[in-house]
Amino acid sequence: MAEKHVSLAVIFDVPEGKEFKSKFGEMYAKVKAGTPETLYYGFAVCGNRVLCREAYATVKGVMEHGKEVKEEFQAIESEIGAERIRFMCMGPSAGLEALKPHLGPKGARMVELDSGSLAPAAMPKGCTDTHITILVEFIVPDGKLDEFKAGFPKFYKATKSGAGAEGCYYYGFGIEGNSVICREGYKDAEACGKHAEDIKGMLEEPLKLVGATGMKLNVVGPKAELDKMRERLEPRGAIFWELDEGALWR
Repeated sequence: MAEKHVSLAVIFDVPEGKEFKSKFGEMYAKVKAGTPETLYYGFAVCGNRVLCREAYATVKGVMEHGKEVKEEFQAIESEIGAERIRFMCMGPSAGLEALKPHLGPKGARMVELDSGSLAPAAMPKGCTDTHITILVEFIVPDGKLDEFKAGFPKFYKATKSGAGAEGCYYYGFGIEGNSVICREGYKDAEACGKHAEDIKGMLEEPLKLVGATGMKLNVVGPKAELDKMRERLEPRGAIFWELDEGALWR
């Protein structure tokens, strides 16, 4: 199945001594009572930084959620400072265009989702969210983007036909300037491991193209699942975000 959802990664750089976790509950309550376009929503923590991992079926859901939490977000912005909040939005081109007037002034990164993106397994609904997101960013040298994009189909094929497909909720590439983002979502660490086997040896080609410092890796999920992945991903410089227990599938 084609994958078209719109996701946001909102990072709050919380000043030392500022309490932030108490805000999670009221935001979850807003989401549960809010737009049915929400797919998943949850907070994750890495040191003094908090990441809000959220996704919507279409751009309409993003806009509706923005209105629902407008007062709460403005209060957070006033408390920690707008300069400490960063956004990355990923989705189909048409949706991003609609969001630019709203998120562009906030400096949001807008990542255009590739049309070959996949959704091998159906997302859960109405339950606690414990899935793992992997965001891989490749910083492609000037003049090499088309060469890099030519590799997308073989990754899609391996993902779709591999052993990890049954536990893969979404998998797709997106482009922002010279950056290529691979957005991946898995049921658990076991499914991530199966996918790693499915593409074993294939990563060397893109890594050779971008160089040793041309890849960034962020992993979001429950601590117990992240701990199973650290040995494999820490040598690649992965940043791990521990998912809050209140995270939910809408």
